[in-house]
Amino acid sequence: MRYVFITGTTGGLGSSLLGAFREDRIISITRRKVKTDIRLYKEFHVDFLDEGTLEEEIMDIFGSIDPDAGDEIFLINNAGTVGPVKSVENMDANGYLDNYKVNVLAPALFIKGFIRAFKSLDAQKKILTVSSGAALSPVEGWAAYCTSKAAVNMLSGVTRAETADFNSPVLSSTFRPGVIDTDMQKTIRESDPKEFPNLDKFKNYKSEERLLDPDFVASILKKIIAADDFAEAVNYDIADYM
Repeated sequence: MRYVFITGTTGGLGSSLLGAFREDRIISITRRKVKTDIRLYKEFHVDFLDEGTLEEEIMDIFGSIDPDAGDEIFLINNAGTVGPVKSVENMDANGYLDNYKVNVLAPALFIKGFIRAFKSLDAQKKILTVSSGAALSPVEGWAAYCTSKAAVNMLSGVTRAETADFNSPVLSSTFRPGVIDTDMQKTIRESDPKEFPNLDKFKNYKSEERLLDPDFVASILKKIIAADDFAEAVNYDIADYM
């Protein structure tokens, strides 16, 4: 049996992941109800900006399944936000905090809960956290996004180091999905050009039809996490599968 915990499934890549894993037992974790024809095994609603409630509910989320030895248990940290799109000069504390709560703190708490819930179970336990090329290259206007994605790269790396000697491994890697045709890209294209000098570049991605189809990216993500050699790489990049 395969259980798949997925965050951020109301749209974009997350919605496509529901389709990719439709034959498995999907546990969806979002802020609001998911509109989908795909049967969800479990569905949880929690606001990632409310870190106190999130931390309280995480063990209930992972405790909602009763896996057996030999089962597969996946955690896909997909939920993320690009905003606020502001220069370092104009970013305020709340802007950083809201971004980090979604992009860094929530994945950290889910990884913690996943390890605690399933550490002693002899099963295939895999964590894949969606990162970004922005974790490696600075982008003007993306101070919060770039730094948060760099942070989850390191979070995954620390997880790898801390779980390496477990009797039953917990495998962790990150995934750079490229530039996908989602609502996040729409948000980027609506940015203030004074805060985001790369605006025309991202508008051209859309007008020149260079955005990746989310169903395609979801299929690659599934291929990566389901592979027998998952986590041999610290990070996976969609560019290697094009």
